[in-house]
Amino acid sequence: MSGPRALIVIASQTQGLLLKLMLEEQGIEASCVETVEPAVAELARRPFDLLMVEADGEAARTLTELRRRCPAPAMLLGSAERAAEAGAPADVQWVDPADSQGVVQQAMALLDRRNAPPTVSDILQRARILVVDDSATYREFLRAELEEDGCHVVAARNADEAVAALEDGGLDCVILDLVMPGTSGTQLCERFDRFRRRRGLFFQIVILTSQEGDDRLTASLTAGADDFVGKSQPMDILKIRLMALLRRKYMVEDHLARLSPPMPSA
Repeated sequence: MSGPRALIVIASQTQGLLLKLMLEEQGIEASCVETVEPAVAELARRPFDLLMVEADGEAARTLTELRRRCPAPAMLLGSAERAAEAGAPADVQWVDPADSQGVVQQAMALLDRRNAPPTVSDILQRARILVVDDSATYREFLRAELEEDGCHVVAARNADEAVAALEDGGLDCVILDLVMPGTSGTQLCERFDRFRRRRGLFFQIVILTSQEGDDRLTASLTAGADDFVGKSQPMDILKIRLMALLRRKYMVEDHLARLSPPMPSA
């Protein structure tokens, strides 16, 4: 089967098998497991296009673990009350698993939606962004703006904190001020660019600065920045440009994930 893939995490083997058969009747390849550990193992073997998780006491942990490894849309299998008790994220839809047909219809709707162009919010909800700025006021302003759109934001006030954050890995983008104490933004940009090329990483570098002249733009892009945005620009402009950079990044990563051969089973 070469259609979309759904991963079902549900304790009831009977209910899981029923959903698997109904999904496969609609051309959706489905794998069904009972707990988070085999679900993580499934994701290590191949990518999935949809995550379906039972709304039990472990649902929040299960979703967190799976979404760290797979950016696919997710849905909770449970009543509204169970979904609320499980601490479901606001962007995760729930469906009562007793309504098997409703579950399948919702799954197909989510899979159809993935073919629509992603919105700014869709992209930013997936993003892990490092903000590097020596101004505490501006760092917190930018953190609040990005977190409002669902970004996970890490903040650094200087080069050492920024490099330490990059060492931890998992970041999608660095937003860097051009004027930094002890070093210039372009020098730090060159350092970040060498770091990602040496490590084979694919995070984007955006210069965000009040020094908006053409010479600064040229110097920043030459130093390895992927984009240059003036602080005088509306915040919506920064978010749109972040969306464009990250969209390309995720398209490449998702394509490479699909090309990766399955991990051999133990």
